[in-house]
Amino acid sequence: MKTHQLIGLGCLMLAASVALGAMGAHTLEDAISPRYLDVWKTASLYFALNGLGFMGISGIAPNTKGLYIKITIIGTFVFSISLWILALNELISPALRKLGIITPIGGLLMIIGWALVGIHQLRR
Repeated sequence: MKTHQLIGLGCLMLAASVALGAMGAHTLEDAISPRYLDVWKTASLYFALNGLGFMGISGIAPNTKGLYIKITIIGTFVFSISLWILALNELISPALRKLGIITPIGGLLMIIGWALVGIHQLRR
């Protein structure tokens, strides 16, 4: 990915995480259990951290295999979105809990993606 694309993605992810975090703190606080509010906060935190990460590596992006960055991006979105949906199961449908099964896949993709980016940079 190009430098400006990663910076733009990171900024949009930060904006979304702030907005969704605020929604959790102000709108969902009395609507869902503390357990699922923590799940919501975790999704928002990881989304923000990865957004910062993408901005941080934007300068090396042209020298990094795009596939590694894309794996990390996909993992981040799968992880956070599945957690946000899981947190809403009490409001929408308990069936949403089944989506929690894909959360570890997103987490694993994040770990693998960031590790591959790091290894690639160390080998340069």
